[in-house]
Amino acid sequence: MIGDLIRPAWWAAILAAVLVAGIPSGVAAPAGPPGETLHAAGDGAVLDYEALARRIAAADVIYLGEQHGNPHHHAAQLKIVTDLVAAGRRPALAFEVVSVPQTSELMSFVLLPQVPAHDTAAALRLRDELGWQAGTEWRDYGPLLEFARAHRLRVAGIDLPQSLRRRISRVGIDGLNAVERTQFPDSGLVDPAYQQLMHERLNAAHCGFASPELVARLYATWLARNDTMTMAVTALAAEQPLEPVVVILGLGHVENNMGVYERVAQRAPTLRQLNIGFRARSPELRIADELAPLDRFGKQFAAAHEILWVTPPVAADRRTPCEGLELRMKKMEK
Repeated sequence: MIGDLIRPAWWAAILAAVLVAGIPSGVAAPAGPPGETLHAAGDGAVLDYEALARRIAAADVIYLGEQHGNPHHHAAQLKIVTDLVAAGRRPALAFEVVSVPQTSELMSFVLLPQVPAHDTAAALRLRDELGWQAGTEWRDYGPLLEFARAHRLRVAGIDLPQSLRRRISRVGIDGLNAVERTQFPDSGLVDPAYQQLMHERLNAAHCGFASPELVARLYATWLARNDTMTMAVTALAAEQPLEPVVVILGLGHVENNMGVYERVAQRAPTLRQLNIGFRARSPELRIADELAPLDRFGKQFAAAHEILWVTPPVAADRRTPCEGLELRMKKMEK
């Protein structure tokens, strides 16, 4: 049973020692390329990579919350997974960018017999099956999937299909038919403070152009997605209880230990979770604020992330964040 997934303390200590020992020399602080720093919530301590490795080794579920498309974040994710395997672990990789029904495509790819490195037919076939024609998705996640194939790791898609996400955002949960509603679970978690917080964030993300009705539907979509990811993550954890699940997802889905994090804690309370959030260094980033509890709407939320991994800045998009968004919002309202 999922609720029985618990390890004795001595097991975590052994895993930590093995993981740290398995990391190649020369990868201690600072982690990754110059300009990257690790910070712990609570006391705000700056960590070296070995300290992080010990925390990773003790976790059952490791969230690697990214800013989508950031190459530094994807490189760090690959490093963590590579070091886990080097230490003798067999992590499962769970991807937000792939839907649950597409898991079979991922597993068929990673279980293919080894082929020459120059043979790209399998990767091209997978990209076509996943709808990744643009190439940016494979640039970001292809190295992780190729690594999983080389080591025959379990992989899974954990999100709702895009078509169902669009339907909920347009008609709400009540507008779905009976068959559509069978495609995702309902945790039953209701948190008015979190709802207000997410309404605020969703409105800000859409530059204030979304109507209150659309924001409510977007929040319903958000909950359905988080419940679906939770179901997938806990299923992977239950399948091989002594191996970690590494979850590759947008950092918002576990921010303040809410979203997927909170739902996994409800569904499988004995699983030990670690919330690592990657953020690009920028003038707007306030590290102290990210590491402090958040008091909003009558509730004290946890810090944004248990570990904040700050990476170098990336080239800024010349477009303004809100450019063209008002027109897209009007189309969604129709």
